[in-house]
Amino acid sequence: MSGSSKVYIAEARLGYSSTTLDSTGSLIDQQPTDHVTKERLLDALQAFKGEISQTPPLYSALNMDGKRLYDYAREGIPLPREIPSRRVQIYGLDLLSYPDERTIPDPCLQEFGFRLGDTVTPTTVSDSSVVVVNGDHSSAVNDDEDDKNIIAGSNNVKEDTQEGVQEEKKKKTFRPKKFTDPALTDPNHVPIPPACKGDKSLYFHIRVHCSSGTYIRTLIADIASHLGTVGLMTDLLRVEQSGFRLGGSAATLEMKECEDLERVEEAIQAGNQIWEERMTRQLREK
Repeated sequence: MSGSSKVYIAEARLGYSSTTLDSTGSLIDQQPTDHVTKERLLDALQAFKGEISQTPPLYSALNMDGKRLYDYAREGIPLPREIPSRRVQIYGLDLLSYPDERTIPDPCLQEFGFRLGDTVTPTTVSDSSVVVVNGDHSSAVNDDEDDKNIIAGSNNVKEDTQEGVQEEKKKKTFRPKKFTDPALTDPNHVPIPPACKGDKSLYFHIRVHCSSGTYIRTLIADIASHLGTVGLMTDLLRVEQSGFRLGGSAATLEMKECEDLERVEEAIQAGNQIWEERMTRQLREK
């Protein structure tokens, strides 16, 4: 099962880069995105279809001389050698959302619980709450605040009523758990700035149909480089593998099985195990 093709939906943020190539890492660079247009982005996506070369990220579970790459990074130990690149296949690469007035977000984004829309600026935010914008999380989560965010490209924010909150919760079929806060373990951690009013970063969503071994974080960073800027991944969900679609039938993954995974890398690894166990059980029952 782990060698089969997979389909992911990912949220990307252009303008910032991090040590882990996602929003949990430490900030390492910030670049403008004013020159990026939808047309240029579509051209970039087209350029990455087919067989491409990727270098896996340093913060990954790959082994080198019996040690995980992320352990080298966390312990500050230099790698014995460069991370070798690999050939992967991108069978499909589609743009699902773009922050302009003409683009209608793909309905699948709402189906899988991705948050869309303009930046939400709170009136007041305490240390115990969070503003969730396009998938970015601060250090703590407050579900009530989360439920008042803009959903699925709508420009209307739900009223702060119990009825409105319950209605939004029913719409969501998947809610990822927030990532572990690296600031708790890394005193030198520089967080990625949260989206706010006047933020010049650019968010969009893509659907990626790819071969096993493809790193979506790396793909997004390479697309950003192709566009003359930097970028990182802010959200990721695997929705299909080997003909099984998340939420599509009784044979697929239950969405709740992904809610307790704290990091994208762990989600991918755990997902492989779940798929393998389910397929083995199905084959035995035949």
